[in-house]
Order: sequence, then structure tokens, then C-alpha cells
Amino acid sequence: MKTTGGRDTFLLFIVLLLALGAVCYLFVIQKKTLELKNVKTDLQLVEQEKAEKDAIIQQAQELDEMAEQLKSQLQTLEQKYLPDLYTDTISRKLYKYFEDSGIPFIVHTENKPIEYDVVSMSDGTASPNKAMHSSYTLQVSGTDGFFLTHDEGDDIPYEVFLGQLLVGNDPKAVNPYAQQYGVNSANDISSSTYVGYEEFLAGLKALQENCPEYVKTTKIEIEDMEQGFCYYTVTIDVYAYDLVDRLSKPNYDMDYLKWVGAEKLATGGIVGLPNYFTVISPNYKVPADSPLYGHYLSFSQFDFSVNRPFASWRHWSYEWQLLEPILSNAGSQDPVLFRLTLGYLTGQISPEDYAKLVDEYSKSFGGANQAENPAA
Repeated sequence: MKTTGGRDTFLLFIVLLLALGAVCYLFVIQKKTLELKNVKTDLQLVEQEKAEKDAIIQQAQELDEMAEQLKSQLQTLEQKYLPDLYTDTISRKLYKYFEDSGIPFIVHTENKPIEYDVVSMSDGTASPNKAMHSSYTLQVSGTDGFFLTHDEGDDIPYEVFLGQLLVGNDPKAVNPYAQQYGVNSANDISSSTYVGYEEFLAGLKALQENCPEYVKTTKIEIEDMEQGFCYYTVTIDVYAYDLVDRLSKPNYDMDYLKWVGAEKLATGGIVGLPNYFTVISPNYKVPADSPLYGHYLSFSQFDFSVNRPFASWRHWSYEWQLLEPILSNAGSQDPVLFRLTLGYLTGQISPEDYAKLVDEYSKSFGGANQAENPAA
């Protein structure tokens, strides 16, 4: 019994020891499990915080890239417009378009003071950066298309032919003064070139194709002076930036800032009267869509009050000596023949048509009322 009791006590001790170990083990495991759980929770928080910070970093990088893109776009936009407006330089540049297109006859120029366009910010304040523009109006004159246009740039002075073109003198006679300038007479200075509509359109096209970002054509006008030529007017707006917080370095080498422009600008001329101007003839090279096409300027339509800064410089008195005889005898002539002869002398009726019409009219009256040859 004693031996059995000792064994049982030993076994009980072992059981208790195991139970105590189990309790200790369970306590430690539970604590470690709790710690592990806390560590996992902390890890999740850290991972979440890292993800948020990574997202912020990514967003910041994207914002930086966007900021650089916007900065580049702003710099590009700044370079599209002039950094300043130099009125004289711009005007000379505009003149050159029409000089290059063959119509350099400047009648009038004007430019308005610089205007500023202020931008309001979202908080209601005005931006210190402004856009600015100025309007330039340029008027050029066409020519009458029959005789050489005379202005201060011509090589042959008008005075050389003044005496030869007076009443009673022959414009075809050899003129020793004219020979000094490479022609024989006043009659040799004639030209069949009409300058106006096509040249003006060519100048406009070149103007609009160059620097369209900051040079805008806003108004075009054509005025028929009803004296054989037209005035052509164009208004152009030129834009620039006045930037306080400029991002790019201003480029002062841009077009319209450099001093280049018209070199042979015509600014004045002898006031003359256009000879009998007929634009229906192809010899005058007047396009069918010109405002002058099909118009005719007769002697009786000469208006002495109209300014002709670049009209032809053949003296009107020569035309008068051709018309004076028939006009002075108008009352004693047959009205129909008078109109035919006047039309012939003023270029409205060709010599062939004149002879045919006179012949037909005379035959209708049995050979009576024959018209005298006005050219005799």
C-alpha cells in the first residue's frame, strides 16, 4: 500500500506539473498571439499609411509633371505673341507687303493708341499680366492704268515733258530733254499696266499668311474714286503681352520687332488727270472682279477736286486739244454723229466700229450728214 501510495503521489505530481506547464504555455501563447495580432494591426496601419504616402508622392509627381507641362505650354504661348509693340517697326513691316506686291502708293496711315485687356482672377482681383493690342490702318492708291504713274521715286521728272504736253505741241515729236532720260518723246512714257485690285489682294494674302497668331486683318475697304482708280484700305490689329510674371525670356528677334520694311515707299506724287480710261480692254489688265471693271471715265467726268496722288501724269490739256474742235461745234453737228465722234475720241468706240457706225448711219440718210474724220 505504501508503495502504491508513493507512486500515485508521484504521478499526481507529474500531472500537476504538466498542468502547470500547460497553463504557463497557454498563457504565453495567448500573450504572444495577442502581441502578434497587435503587430498585424500595426502592420496594416503602416501599410495603409505607406500606401497613402505613396499615393501622395505619386500625385505630387504627377502634379509636378503637370506643372512642367503647363509651364512649357505657357512659355510656348508667351512666345506666340510679341513682347512689345514698336509702332514704327510694325508700320514699316505693313508697308512692305504692298511694296512687294506692286502697289506701294501710300495715301494714309494711322494707328490707334495701345489698348490693354485686363483679366479678372477668381478672387475678383485683376491680374498683373495683360494682353495689349493696337490697330493700324493703311490706305494705298491704285493707278489709272494708262500712263506711267509719277511719284517722287521716278527717274524721269515731270517737268521734262511739261512743255511738250501743252496745247498745240506734238507729244510725239522728238524731245532732246526726254532723250537725256532714255526716251524720245512724251508719248514714249505711256504704260498699259493697271495697278490696283490684284496687287492689293496679293499684299493682303501675304500679310494674313505671316504671323497669323498676333497679326489679324479686321477690316477691308475698297473705294472707287470714280476717276479711273481706287483707294484700298485695310485695318490690322497687332497683339502683344505685357507680362509681369513672365515665365519665358522675351524674344526681341521676332517678326514685327526687327527694323525691316519698305525701302522704296511712295509718299507723294504729281497730281494729274487720268487719260481716257477704259477698263473693258484686256490691254489694261484689270480683272473682271475689280470694282473698276467695265467702267469708263470720259473727259466730261474729270473732277478737278479729287486728289490723285498717284494717277497718271500726262497733261490733260493734250486731251483738250483733241476734243475742243468737236465740242465747240457741237451745236451745228448732227446729234448722232456728234455722240459717235465723241465716243471715238474718248476711246469708247474703236476706229473700226466708228467707221462702221458712221457709214451705216450715213447710208440710212442717203449719204447725207457725213462726219468729218476727227483724226485728220
